[in-house]
Amino acid sequence: MYLRLSPYLFVFLWSSAFVSAKIGVDHATPFAFLFVRFSIVFVIFVAVGLWFSSTRQNTAAKDKAKEPLALTILTGLLLHGGYLGASFYAMASGLGSALTALIVSTQPLLTTALAVVLFHEKPRPIQWLGICVGFVGVVVALSPSLRMDTPTEGILASVIALLAITIGTLIHKRISGRMSLVKSNAIQALAASCFFLLLIQTVETPSITWHPNFIYALMWQVLAVSAGAYVILMILIKRGTMAATTSLLFLVPPTTAIIANLALKEPLGPITVLGFALASVGVYLVTRYQAKTS
Repeated sequence: MYLRLSPYLFVFLWSSAFVSAKIGVDHATPFAFLFVRFSIVFVIFVAVGLWFSSTRQNTAAKDKAKEPLALTILTGLLLHGGYLGASFYAMASGLGSALTALIVSTQPLLTTALAVVLFHEKPRPIQWLGICVGFVGVVVALSPSLRMDTPTEGILASVIALLAITIGTLIHKRISGRMSLVKSNAIQALAASCFFLLLIQTVETPSITWHPNFIYALMWQVLAVSAGAYVILMILIKRGTMAATTSLLFLVPPTTAIIANLALKEPLGPITVLGFALASVGVYLVTRYQAKTS
C-alpha cells in the first residue's frame, strides 16, 4: 500500500515546496533561506543516524571502504545546491515560478535519454509517448502564466537547475544502495549547507525576518520536503527506472498550480486543469509500463 501511494505523496510534497518557498522568500533572501533549511536538515539526519548507529555498528567498519563519499557529496551539491539554488535564483532574478517549473520539468526527457546511454535502459515506445504527452500537459497547464518578457539571466539559471537535477539524479541512481539513506542525506545536507554558506558570504547579502509565516514555511521545507519528499524520491529512484521515476516531475507544475490556488488564491483556469489531465495521462503511460533493462 505504501509503495503504491508513495509516488502520489511525493508529487504533493514536492509541489508544495514551491508554494512554501514563495511564502518564505517574502521574508528572507533565497540563499540564506536555503542555508538555514539544510543546516537544520543536517542536524536532523545526524540525530537520526546516531539513534540507529548501534544497530549498524558491527557492519559500519566493513562497509566503510565501499561507501561512495565523494559521489554522495557531489549528489548533494547538484540536487540541493545546484537545482534548488539555481531555481531560487531564477525566480529572484524575475523569472516567473511557472516558467521556472516548466523548464525544470523537462528533466524526464533529458534523464531518460541519458539513462538509455549510461544505464542501458530501454523505454518502450508507449513510455516515450507518455513523456511527450506529459510535457505537452505541462506546457498547456502553464501557458496562461508564461510571458515573452522573461529575463535571460533567469532562464540561464533555470537551465542550470535542470542540468543539476538531471545529473544528480543519474549519479544517485548509480550509487544508491551503497550507503545508508540516513547517512547519505546527512552528507548531502552538509554539502548543501556549506555551498549556501559560501554563496551568502560572496554573492548575497543575507537577510531573514523571523516572521511566523517564514517559520512555518521553513519547517514545511525541512520536514515535509527535505525529510519527506526527498527521501521518497531517493527510494523511488532506487526501486524504479529513471523514466518512470522522473516522469513524476511532470505532475509537479500543475499540482503546484492547484496548491497555490487553494493556499494563495492564485488563479486556476480551465486550461490549467486540462494541462493537469494531460500530464496525468503521460505519467500513467510511463509508470504503468516499466522500462526494460539489459
